[in-house]
Amino acid sequence: MGFVWITGASGAVGAALARRLNSAGIPLVLTARDRSKLEALAGALKSAPTLICPADVTDRNSAQLAVEAGVAQFGAPEGLVHCVGSIIIKPLHLTAEDELKQAFDANFFSAWNVLRLFVQQAVRHRVHASAVLIGSVAATAGFPNHEAIASAKAAVGALAQSAAATYADRNIRVNCIHPGLTTSAMSSRLTSAPAVVERLAKTNPMGRLGQGEDTAALAEFLLSPAASWITGQQIGVDGGQGRLLVPPKS
Repeated sequence: MGFVWITGASGAVGAALARRLNSAGIPLVLTARDRSKLEALAGALKSAPTLICPADVTDRNSAQLAVEAGVAQFGAPEGLVHCVGSIIIKPLHLTAEDELKQAFDANFFSAWNVLRLFVQQAVRHRVHASAVLIGSVAATAGFPNHEAIASAKAAVGALAQSAAATYADRNIRVNCIHPGLTTSAMSSRLTSAPAVVERLAKTNPMGRLGQGEDTAALAEFLLSPAASWITGQQIGVDGGQGRLLVPPKS
């Protein structure tokens, strides 16, 4: 493939995916807000060319500069994995309008910006391409106090499904992964205390929290030719939490 654009590349999923794709020799464009974290990640990637493009992809112009830099260096983008997001856990009646807007900016509008730019380039260059958006198990199953983030991530899933329908005849595939709670800097408020991690793990059918590698492995597959007949799918990587009714472990 030409290159894969990973947004939110410095996070747990994005960094794990970057390592996987780099090992496979795939050129990468890595985007995140923190240049120092991107430089540290890129410094460890030795197997294929890597371009870092610090950007806040909630801003369309910033995202556009990043993808255009990738096109200038590597040609057409053939893969996108959008790993940008946020977490807000608060009941509906206590969620301020600004908090809801922030959730949609970080999760839905960032996805809208990068997917739109990616599709524009793929159409322009007439390439077969694959985009993967990251949703949340909260978008597919009801969890208390998740109204804002569940709504934003459900919108991400709907965006992926509709775009998949629009561009299927151009061989541009779009899928959405819905992870369960994953250990990361973003989730550190929930996952930094061992006692809390143990309690949360007991609520999962498989008895553990997710790791960045869990979602990255599926994203790598969905980008690959092996997944060339998979599009428009909403796929859970959550230890079964979004689908299985399992009593909490004592």
